[in-house]
Amino acid sequence: MDTGLVTADSTLGSQLVNSHWYRVGGLAPRLRDTLRIHPQYWRRQLWYVVEDRINARYHRFDRQAYRIIRLLDGRTTLQHLWLRLAAEAGEHLPSQEEILSLLGQLHSLDLLASDTLPDLGELAGRGRSQTWRKRAASYFNPLAIRIPLFDPDRFLERASKRLAPLLNWRGAVLWLACVLPALVLAASHWRELTNNFGERVMALDNLLMLAVLFPLVKILHELGHGLACKRGGGEVHDLGIMLLLFLPVPYLEASSSWTFPDKRARMLVGAAGMLVEVWLAALAFYLWLWLQPGMAKALAYDVTVLASVTTVLFNANPLLRYDGYYIASDALEIPNLAQRAGRWWAYLFERRLLGRRYADSPVQAPGEAFWFTLYSPLSFLYRTFVMFSIAVFVAGQYFAVGVLIAVWSIAASIALPFWRALGWLARNVAGGGIDSRPRRVILALAAGLGLFLFALPLPHHTQVDGVLWLPDSAVVRAGQTGFAERVSAVSDSELHPGETVLELADPGLTAELAAQTARTEAAQVRYDAARLEDPAAGERYAAELRREQTALAHLAERNARLTVKSASRGRLWLSQSEDMPGRHFRQGDVLGYVIPPAPPRVRIIVDQSDEALIREHTRSVRVKLPFAAASLWPATILRSVPAASNELPSAALGRSGGGEIATDPRDDSGRRALTSHFEYELGLPDDFPYRLIGSRVSVRFEHPLEPVGKRIWRGLRRLFLAHFHS
Repeated sequence: MDTGLVTADSTLGSQLVNSHWYRVGGLAPRLRDTLRIHPQYWRRQLWYVVEDRINARYHRFDRQAYRIIRLLDGRTTLQHLWLRLAAEAGEHLPSQEEILSLLGQLHSLDLLASDTLPDLGELAGRGRSQTWRKRAASYFNPLAIRIPLFDPDRFLERASKRLAPLLNWRGAVLWLACVLPALVLAASHWRELTNNFGERVMALDNLLMLAVLFPLVKILHELGHGLACKRGGGEVHDLGIMLLLFLPVPYLEASSSWTFPDKRARMLVGAAGMLVEVWLAALAFYLWLWLQPGMAKALAYDVTVLASVTTVLFNANPLLRYDGYYIASDALEIPNLAQRAGRWWAYLFERRLLGRRYADSPVQAPGEAFWFTLYSPLSFLYRTFVMFSIAVFVAGQYFAVGVLIAVWSIAASIALPFWRALGWLARNVAGGGIDSRPRRVILALAAGLGLFLFALPLPHHTQVDGVLWLPDSAVVRAGQTGFAERVSAVSDSELHPGETVLELADPGLTAELAAQTARTEAAQVRYDAARLEDPAAGERYAAELRREQTALAHLAERNARLTVKSASRGRLWLSQSEDMPGRHFRQGDVLGYVIPPAPPRVRIIVDQSDEALIREHTRSVRVKLPFAAASLWPATILRSVPAASNELPSAALGRSGGGEIATDPRDDSGRRALTSHFEYELGLPDDFPYRLIGSRVSVRFEHPLEPVGKRIWRGLRRLFLAHFHS
């Protein structure tokens, strides 16, 4: 549904008499015959909506402006009009300047008729200008490009009469009876509905179905607007195609609903299309539940998604200028909410920053300023979020199309408004529209901002988490699966390489070793006997003996690993050494550490997006411990693992251990990250006093000085590309 309301307001405060009045006082302007005027109340104030039936535009004027407009009958001259207003208004008499300003507005809006030959060149130029503005506004909106087709008014008139029994409370009851159970069932089937949503929707064959279904769903949506408008007594004279994300979607202009005096009737027109879509989504959902897997079930699913997702993300949200916006505008009784909210922020900029005391405020009623303050930033943020979400979602399957949408979105949402703002400032600064002092302030701010963003080098660093760790030789591990039989060394004792720490026992391995020893001895006896009797025949037993000896050596090696020995020099630390006897350990389990005199290492995990920056542009490295935050310790990069991995060196780096890295909830160890990272190992100075192995530390990589603008660009690029390289 397309609606547009242009506000023309008359304000007091200018000089009562204008020096050029004598030139126009004898003119008797009149309104065009094709205009209609409709009174409406907005926030308990009487306003008048002037309907331009030729151009399908609507203009709102306050009561004071209407006092002048009603006298423009082609017979009353401006001088007599002013004298009559003086007799009626008394001290509230509008100035001649205000009357001339209002007439200028009426002329620019093509609301005045003329008995003289019109300036055809001016009219043609004005028409071309309006056409260009409409096309430019359409082309710079990635969400909608409109192409009008035909007039549906007669068809809707006949349809509204036939459907009259349903366009009342009976239809509302039927709608609720259909939609409410569907909402309950959808909640219970939510996982089935959303499972592999992106892959299901963006599959090539499904996109072809969506391309066919989308226009069919939306034509029903638009017919809902049209029927509601006809029910309220309005007219619908424009139906066409809107290219929504490059898909042809029908649209219908029901802007005549702006003339309805009751705001609830206007809100119903705005909501009618969404009511039809939600009802259609409910019916399709019921079919999806009932049908067996196949083409029909897929079609029902697509209709459910189309009629529900587009309603929530686009039509129902007042932050986008679709149906929800016009409903909210009527509910709040604030017409032109988006335009006037933008003017409100411009007013604040002019008054607060530029020092213009007489800047015009768009606030016309109590309470409007609050909504103006909220609406513009929220609308900008949500619109940008929706555009980039669509770009990322599409690019997940079709990268080039997603990038194109993203570039278009940046141009429409950020670059174009910023360029317009710069143009406005440049015109005012160059043309003297801003006083000298504010002008200097603006130029200084602009220059300062440019220097700050693109010329001023500032400190730059990357911060990651790590853990204090030891070399592999310092880790005491169980060399073989078994039960702890005897602890040969106690915690905090000094060890040398080769000293026994713990002895394990494996009865099964011991029995197997004894049996293998017997088999080897028997093979040796057979070999010796055969070699004495017949040296040539002894070779047959030699192969058997070698096999048995190899098996015995393997078992002997496993048995030797039951004795856990220190591989390095240092101070022993065992975990609960007094409880170790009798406990079962698996091969590779960490039993303790031999803490060397040298400082521990730091193992860190680096995100893929930061890896190149750390590897190529690191000037220095500093380590900070959370329990000694006042001290920063220098560090050096000892090694880096060239391949990315999902395994974390310690569970302390994952979220389950208090870290920042998201881990796989299916991994009980808490050491498997959801995304791959690069691992680095850092060395600490010899005077590093802490030996709290496994403690989490913060590592800071200092990079060369760099302007903020370059970092912002790199961050935006990373934000977009990270989605496709994760």
